[in-house]
Amino acid sequence: MLRSVVVVGCLAVAGVFTGTANAEPTGGDALTLTFFNCSGPAGTPTTFTVQKEPTPGVDVHVVGSTDIFKRTSFTDTVTGQTFTWGPYSDVKPLITCNVIAPSGHLVLATGFFTGS
Repeated sequence: MLRSVVVVGCLAVAGVFTGTANAEPTGGDALTLTFFNCSGPAGTPTTFTVQKEPTPGVDVHVVGSTDIFKRTSFTDTVTGQTFTWGPYSDVKPLITCNVIAPSGHLVLATGFFTGS
């Protein structure tokens, strides 16, 4: 029973972040999301697109590169619900962006780019 609850909980967390309110899957179950209004260290793009398999623990690949966007937190600006991974702020300077969740809610996301 506990194992089922943990699996369902992990899938729910992944679903909040990996849906496609404004994006279409690009083959198989992969989801594509566009991060926008990004700010961070010098060279941070203002927008970028990621692709992710809807599986907990799978990294978020930056489309058109070999980089991975390592999520550190996201906050649903409507519900106030926050999820965090890390701490990673001592690893690399963080990037902050907006992204639309599958619920249609605006999400404030933080993370950093790392190699594949």
